[in-house]
Amino acid sequence: MIAQKLITVGENENTVFRSCKDGIHTNVFETICAFLNTRGGTLLLGVDESGEVYGFKERAIPDIIQALKMATQNADTFQPPFEMEPVREIVDGKYVLVLNVPESANVHALRGKVFVRRGTENIRVERKEELTRLYVQKQEIYTERKIYPFMRENDLSDSLIERAKALLLMKNEEHPFGRLENHALLKEMNLSGINYETGERGLRLLAGLLFGKDMTLRNLFANTAVTCERQVDGETQRLNMETNLLDEAEKLIRFLQPAAEEETAKAFVSEFLLSREYTSAYPAKITASSQKLTAEFAVSMGRFGNPMLKKYFCEFGIASEEDSYGLTKEEHDGICRMTWQKEKSGKTRQEPVKEAVVKTPLAAENRAFSKTDVSDPQEKESADGERFTPQERQMQILKMMAENERITISAMVQELQVTKRTILRDIDKMKKQGWLKREGSEKNGRWILLGEAKEQVKQD
Repeated sequence: MIAQKLITVGENENTVFRSCKDGIHTNVFETICAFLNTRGGTLLLGVDESGEVYGFKERAIPDIIQALKMATQNADTFQPPFEMEPVREIVDGKYVLVLNVPESANVHALRGKVFVRRGTENIRVERKEELTRLYVQKQEIYTERKIYPFMRENDLSDSLIERAKALLLMKNEEHPFGRLENHALLKEMNLSGINYETGERGLRLLAGLLFGKDMTLRNLFANTAVTCERQVDGETQRLNMETNLLDEAEKLIRFLQPAAEEETAKAFVSEFLLSREYTSAYPAKITASSQKLTAEFAVSMGRFGNPMLKKYFCEFGIASEEDSYGLTKEEHDGICRMTWQKEKSGKTRQEPVKEAVVKTPLAAENRAFSKTDVSDPQEKESADGERFTPQERQMQILKMMAENERITISAMVQELQVTKRTILRDIDKMKKQGWLKREGSEKNGRWILLGEAKEQVKQD
């Protein structure tokens, strides 16, 4: 449980507790704003600064979550608005809320006031030069936001912009951007803006990536080319592309499908496109076989992934909001290698495995740095693959809980020889299905089987 671990560690620069005994106050939203503008962080609601758990009544949780989501998505409260999904957990038998706030590519204001995080304090940015520095910093970190003052709207393809509108309306027929004029759409999508260092206005790099004509892309970037190879019936087939990301995503997904199922191809291509540094001249390459997908591409110093691009890929239906795209925050200016491997049992991994490889003149051999969220050897996938189907594994977990209601996650990992993440994912699924619940803390709590799961374990 995330909440219990946070309480054990205590508050710090990136973790804040708020008891919210009298409701959700302004300091909660100031902290959210500060996290967005700095390095991100986690808010734990229902817990005071000392770590004492107050919690919320269960029946109040849906209303609190709805109020938080409405506030963060309201342009009168946050400028620009953003989406956040609070998660409820139980600690010591009480409900608390976990708010994971990522660092944003934008500068956000709370009712016109900008906050940043300095140490353990939320500081309002009031001086013009400090605000300008913050905007410049965001533009330098996320190259997708870079302003190109001489790129014009006629350098973009009208048909691609119309296609983007159609994708927005297909996913959400009430989407406010779906029926805007092209100029207004670019403005609302924040694809045009101002360089606060020079005062120049223009289109952002991301506008060119999404909607640029092929000639525009060739003039704009050192190398947007992607080479893709696949093995089909012993024959090597190649696809070479140098085009906009909408066409590139569609063609890559279709090209990889003989080697991988559509869902896998879509997740892999999304990860590839969202993680790549497009201002690098390093050539990108994807290779595919019936057992494995690999990609090699440039990443950037300071961050992995393109958050603005991710937002619109999700709204276009190209990427999934539930998946975790982009690499972890280990910062290596080099080359990323990403791999998807089919399990020997025939089952497929649901998430690509990513590693960044730093290449320097003094390091002829590539040095790999793990980019998964795993730092513990126990959490790495077994080379022999899983011994059970997901359904069989979940039944084994239920049986272990029935035999020992205080069994730990580590014990399950050791017994089933799978990763901790796999166990937690299975438990989360079974909780949502109403098969089990957790009472008490991670250290002293217990597992309780419910309804159908309880009967099924008895029958087995």
